[in-house]
Amino acid sequence: MKKDWNEPELSRHLGPVKAPDELWDRVHGSHAAMRTRTPFLQRPWTWVAAAVAVAGLALVINIRANRTLSLEELAVAALGHSPNQLKFQSQEPVSVRAWIKSGIGLDVPMPPQLSPAVHLMGATVVSSKVPTAEVSYRVGDMNVTLAISKADPAADSKHTFVRSGSYHGANFTTWSMRGQMYTVAAADARVGCLLCHNGGAPSRL
Repeated sequence: MKKDWNEPELSRHLGPVKAPDELWDRVHGSHAAMRTRTPFLQRPWTWVAAAVAVAGLALVINIRANRTLSLEELAVAALGHSPNQLKFQSQEPVSVRAWIKSGIGLDVPMPPQLSPAVHLMGATVVSSKVPTAEVSYRVGDMNVTLAISKADPAADSKHTFVRSGSYHGANFTTWSMRGQMYTVAAADARVGCLLCHNGGAPSRL
């Protein structure tokens, strides 16, 4: 078969061609850059950022752990306590009053005879910078907590309303009297009046 007349010309133009020197410089330069590139976790600024984040989280946890709970927070939290969690279990107001006074020096005024709707379960003492006691009751079908702590020495010694509100689904009322602060917490804080005043239970109870 006769060769095409342009085959020698094509072979001459399509033969091997030497790569430019600058192309090899680029290839070697890219490989060197890949070898010297610092991994992400070995970059100094990433470790600094991680250390700052961990320190910030630790600070928040430490503040929350060491924050002193308010009397209202303590009273509401105590609503979930079972009788077995109480440090002193008794249905006798006189005994509970004496136990609290001998333990932390608070004198909690408690009537010797409670309303028939009120069932006293006992009391516990809270470890705090301020001496605090929690007295647990059942009023009808509700758990009720009376929390007591030392009041500001400058506070009025008379029966003075301080505040009321709600917290985590429970209602509370706080007042001061005779150098002590009181908070009653319950689903309906109005039943707290029955704890100290034997005036009979509301009809719904």
